[in-house]
Amino acid sequence: MGLSEEFAEALTILNELKDVGIIEDYAIGGGHAIIHHEVEYASQDLDVFAIIISEDTFRILQPVYKYFRDRGHKAKKEHIYIGDIPIQIFPNVSPLHNNAVEEADKVEVGGIPTKVIGVEHLIALSLISFRPTDKWRIVQLLAEADKGRLNKILDRFDNEENTLHTRYQEVLASS
Repeated sequence: MGLSEEFAEALTILNELKDVGIIEDYAIGGGHAIIHHEVEYASQDLDVFAIIISEDTFRILQPVYKYFRDRGHKAKKEHIYIGDIPIQIFPNVSPLHNNAVEEADKVEVGGIPTKVIGVEHLIALSLISFRPTDKWRIVQLLAEADKGRLNKILDRFDNEENTLHTRYQEVLASS
């Protein structure tokens, strides 16, 4: 992950959000996580998976957006902007999402502590959205994945229809 001034500021603010209790935890996901795991990929935005404890699920992100705005950053639709970097925060999407954050790799980027979603969780999350781009990501990430750990994650979070396992087998058959 390259570290521009804007990216460093985003990580710093995310850590502050955690320190002041607005978010419980977070991890970098999406394209920047894929890049971190040494898969060639281009990403313009920063996807942040967050665990946020809130009674008001409809307005769960309002304190986050306010925190960024109070520091002079703008919000437009679902993104917060630090300079030219759009940041999208995904709160509490699913038990798999929360587990991905809880078990994310602790790293330092430019001396700033953060967490990055691990390969196996990135694959499992991509099996949920399962767009053509996600299928490509899965194939690229498989070389880095611990297949035993991946299968345990799929077993734990798959639904009654075995959607995750079925999609995983589809990707394996086509690659």
